[in-house]
Amino acid sequence: MYTIVDFYGKQADYSCGYCKQPTSCQSHGMWAHTMTCQDYQDLIDRGWRRSGCYCYKPDMQKTCCPSYTIKCDAEAFRLNKSHKKIIKRVNKFLKDGLKGKDDAVANEASHDGAEGGGGGDLEMGDVARNPRKELDLNNLTGLCETNEQVEVFGQDTVDGLCLPKDAHTGSSSNLSTKSSSGGGGQPPKKAKLLRIERKREKLIQKGLNVEEINQKMRDAKGKNVEKSLEDFLNEEPQEGDQAAHRLKLVTICTSSSEFKQSLEASFAVYKKYQSEVHNDPPKTIEEYLDFLVTSPLQFNTGANTPSCGLGSFHQQYWLDDRLIAVGVIDVLPSCVSSVYFFYDPEYSFLSLGTYASMRELAFTRKLHQHTPSISNYYMGFYIHSCPKMRYKSNLHPSYLLCPEVYSWHLLDDRIVQKLNQNKYCRLNEDPKAVDQNAAGPQDINDVLILHGNSYRRYSLFMKMVGLLQPNKNTTTYAKLVGKLCLGRMLLYEG
Repeated sequence: MYTIVDFYGKQADYSCGYCKQPTSCQSHGMWAHTMTCQDYQDLIDRGWRRSGCYCYKPDMQKTCCPSYTIKCDAEAFRLNKSHKKIIKRVNKFLKDGLKGKDDAVANEASHDGAEGGGGGDLEMGDVARNPRKELDLNNLTGLCETNEQVEVFGQDTVDGLCLPKDAHTGSSSNLSTKSSSGGGGQPPKKAKLLRIERKREKLIQKGLNVEEINQKMRDAKGKNVEKSLEDFLNEEPQEGDQAAHRLKLVTICTSSSEFKQSLEASFAVYKKYQSEVHNDPPKTIEEYLDFLVTSPLQFNTGANTPSCGLGSFHQQYWLDDRLIAVGVIDVLPSCVSSVYFFYDPEYSFLSLGTYASMRELAFTRKLHQHTPSISNYYMGFYIHSCPKMRYKSNLHPSYLLCPEVYSWHLLDDRIVQKLNQNKYCRLNEDPKAVDQNAAGPQDINDVLILHGNSYRRYSLFMKMVGLLQPNKNTTTYAKLVGKLCLGRMLLYEG
C-alpha cells in the first residue's frame, strides 16, 4: 500500500470563500493520485484536508481566515437542547407528517460537511482540480535503498485498494439504518410508552418473572438516567408503527456498483442544493464527480477495520424512496471525517445539516463498538472569524488542533477568548512543547521519490540527478507532511 502525491507547493493570493476577499488566501497543496487511509489520518492530524483528490493545508500565519482542524470526542458527546429539538422535529415529521408550529422557518446554520455553508469547494483554479501528469499506477516498480533490489507493485494490490470488488461494497451497510413504515388503524403510541414496552420485552426475553420485571422498571425510573443520542434517534417510528413517512439511511461506498445506480438521484439533489441554497450556477456531472465522488483513498478491509471498511462513503437519506440528503464521509483508522453535506432545499425546515451531524456522530459511536480506535468525529475546519462556522463549537466536547505543535486542545471559553483577541494562535501554551513529528534536516534524505516507474530515497535520488543539497520544494514538503508520512508516501518527480 503506497500513497503517491504530486506536491504543488505554495498556492498564494487566491480568493477566499469565507471573507470573500479576492486575493487573501494562502495555502500549500498537493494532488493525491492514490492514498492510504492511514496516511490521510496522519495528514489531517497535521492540518491537511482533501477536496476530491486535491489536498491542501492552509498557511495559518499568513492566510486571511486561519482554519483550525476540529474534532468531537464521539464517545463523550452530550446533546444540548437545540440538538434534542431538531431530532424531535424530524421524528415528529416522520410520525404525523406535520412541520410543527415554528418549523417552517427553522433553517439555522447547518453542517455542510467539512466546510460550513458549502465553502468546501476551494476557489483555487485549475491547479486544484488537475494533476500535473496522469500516472499508470499498474506499472510502477521500486528500488530499495539498501540493496537496490526491485520491488514490483502487485497488480492485485493496486486494483484491490483503489477499486474494491462488489463482494466488499456491493451491498450497503445497515449501520445506523432505521426505517419507519405505515401500520394499521391504531393511533401512534407515545415515544415514552414505546420505550417502556421495548424494555419490558427485553426483560421478558431474559427470562425474568413479572415481579422481577416490575422491580427493575421501578429501579430504572428512580435512577432517572439521562437519555443518550441513540435514545433520541430511536424514537423515530419503528417498523410496524403507524407513520406518515419512513426514513432510511444507507451507507454506501462510492466505488461500488450500487452507488452508480443512485448517481443520477444524488447529482440531482446536489444541483438543486447548489442553485437554491448557494445561488451557484449549475454544476456538470463531471464537476460533481471530481468534487464529491472521486477519492484518492484506498478502500481497505481487515481485522482492524469496521465492517463497512475504511475509505470514502456517501450516506444517503431516503424519505419514502426519495433521496433528500447526502453526507459525504471518510472512514479512517481513528475517526469518521465529514467531507461535505447537501440536501434538498424543500426539506430545509428539518434542519437536516444538524440532524445529519447527529447521525454521523451516532455512526462513529457504532463503529467504535467494533473498532475501538475509531472514537472521534472530524468536522473539517473551524474558522472562528467566520460566523457560519460557530455551529461546530456546539458539539461538546470539541477540540482544536494547535497549528504549531499539532496537539489537541478543548474548545472552551479560554480558547475562545484567545481567538477573539487574535485569529491566529498557538493553542499549546507550553513554550517548551514541540512538534514530535517534525522532519529535521537529516529526515529529508528519507523522503521517497517516485521517478519514472521506480522509487528510491531522496539521498539516492540526489546522487542520481547530481543535486548537492535538497531543493526547496522537497524540504517544504517534508516539513508539512511530517516525519511519519515522508518515509511512507511517494513524492512524484516526473
